[in-house]
Amino acid sequence: MENTEKNRQTQWLKLLAPIRRIGSHTETALFNPARSPFVQDYDRILFSNAFRMLARKTQVHPFASNDHVHHRQMHSLEVSSVGRSLGIMTGYFLKSRGDLPDTYPPEHLGQIVQAACLAHDIGNPPFGHGGESALQDWFKDPVNGERYLSELTEAQKLDFMTFDGNAQGFRVLTSLENHKDQGGLRLTFPTLASMVKYPRSSFDATKVNSAKFNFYQSERDTFDEVFTNLGLKRDTGYIRHPLSYLTETADDICYCIIDIEDALELNIVQFSDLMDVVSPVWGRLNIDEERLKASNTNRRRAGLIRARIIDLMIDATCNVFQTLYPKIMAGEDVHALLDHIEPDVATYMDNARRLFFDVILKNHSKIAIEIGSYTLYKRMLDTLIPSCHQFISRQPLSFRDGQVLTLMGMNAPTEKDDLYTAYMRVIDFITGLTDRHATFLSTQLAGITQSQ
Repeated sequence: MENTEKNRQTQWLKLLAPIRRIGSHTETALFNPARSPFVQDYDRILFSNAFRMLARKTQVHPFASNDHVHHRQMHSLEVSSVGRSLGIMTGYFLKSRGDLPDTYPPEHLGQIVQAACLAHDIGNPPFGHGGESALQDWFKDPVNGERYLSELTEAQKLDFMTFDGNAQGFRVLTSLENHKDQGGLRLTFPTLASMVKYPRSSFDATKVNSAKFNFYQSERDTFDEVFTNLGLKRDTGYIRHPLSYLTETADDICYCIIDIEDALELNIVQFSDLMDVVSPVWGRLNIDEERLKASNTNRRRAGLIRARIIDLMIDATCNVFQTLYPKIMAGEDVHALLDHIEPDVATYMDNARRLFFDVILKNHSKIAIEIGSYTLYKRMLDTLIPSCHQFISRQPLSFRDGQVLTLMGMNAPTEKDDLYTAYMRVIDFITGLTDRHATFLSTQLAGITQSQ
């Protein structure tokens, strides 16, 4: 028993090591009792330009006129709050087992998960998943592929043809923000690893019949360094950081209830729909029926239910983590914690997902804007990619091509870049736009010169 505890402590010492990439070298951050390296991670993310842009990026409903509807930034802040609770409770669980090294109080795990949750959507493009699909489909087009991707390796092509906001988020944090191409935000390795759900590249993802991945070829060395230092590299590939399961679940907890709350605000669903969704766990929420009736708006009633649902889900998640703990620490793929949740909670989650996919996502206004975003993305990519291809190919640039590169600003390719890197710069430029800025830019590129 003592050997097992010692082995687990050694394992967690690696998993929690506050290593940062600083330019061309790594260093272990010094601990300040009043402000740990993980709190510093949170602050660096919070004050970053990329995080600020999330306030004008779609969560589910583009251009919602109702100010109570969530945008990506608000969603990320709420997920980070739930993640902090999950992390701290897990920290106390590890401490009770004797697995947590003495140098790390339980609160540090909460700080890591909180920071990872704050950053989990930081790479999302304008118009969310609709934007992801628009980017993918432009590069999948046979004409575009033949003209612009033929010189790339197969692995490089897949980075564009299967674009994923998760991989873009890893790039934003490690390459783009603050110290461009010199470590990005220079976050600690535990925080970076805790936001990774899919520890593979786009090329590796095809081997397991998945479209989801967490790093591009451009960040392969960085990703390998992070996961190797934390003891998460195996002969068969990389395994997930144990705390990443908490980050993932915090996101799922929030969107399953809050997306319904937003749809209620927009009259896409009714309060009775929310009650049907939560009915499997209603008896466990301990809601004061008189207080619920006394609440004079559906918004207040939904808020009361949301608070109790989140409490229930946090407790249920911690129970699942504790049950699966030996498998998680052994590097076994347990997929997602919520796949193992107790039956009544699982039924609630199924109800929420069904309402989300069958009703909320099929709202005509939302669909119309997502269709329109395809035209918007096509216009931007039709303009940016040819100019970058012309520049990297050392072909004479027209005045228009030169102006396109000027428009890209700090994201414009340089003389040192190859074609793959130049295209990545285009992705960086587009994904860094807000919904409104992308729309405005698209209209300008079409020759429409209205004032913003």
